[in-house]
Amino acid sequence: MARSMMSFTELPRSFWGHVLEMAVKLLNISPSKSIPQTPYEIWHGKPASYKYLRVWGSPAYVKRLVGDKLDSRSSLCRFVGYPKETARYYFYDPTEQKVFLSRNAVFLEKSFPSDNQRDEVLINESSGEPPHDSTASFEPAVHTDGVPNLRRSTRESRVPERYGFVG
Repeated sequence: MARSMMSFTELPRSFWGHVLEMAVKLLNISPSKSIPQTPYEIWHGKPASYKYLRVWGSPAYVKRLVGDKLDSRSSLCRFVGYPKETARYYFYDPTEQKVFLSRNAVFLEKSFPSDNQRDEVLINESSGEPPHDSTASFEPAVHTDGVPNLRRSTRESRVPERYGFVG
């Protein structure tokens, strides 16, 4: 599960600890056929809440405490996990290359930067066609089957006399 989660993000391999912790957390709150309750229910005596779950590695705009009035109030970061016993999230800021805690974030779970590339490869693999080269030049087709050329106006344009130009 951890390998799959890492493959869908562009985060460095140094985040393997965060992704492993997230995978264990997901396994502990997931139901199983072998036992009637989840491991979380057995340990805590109550069912787990799923409303806080987010997609690991998804982009999010995180509100930052900025002193300058004109600076941006949020930055685009990546969600990398949950801290223990708090209602916050761990985020990775690629510009500062730091992991920090925050609670105020807008998650963009449906947009991943590599989605378009993966979809294109999957479509081409399923159809059996080789992937097309997107850098190939496009030459428009020229039709010469009796289509008349557009007529250009021959009228001279002049500046009105009220502008004071003599011409």
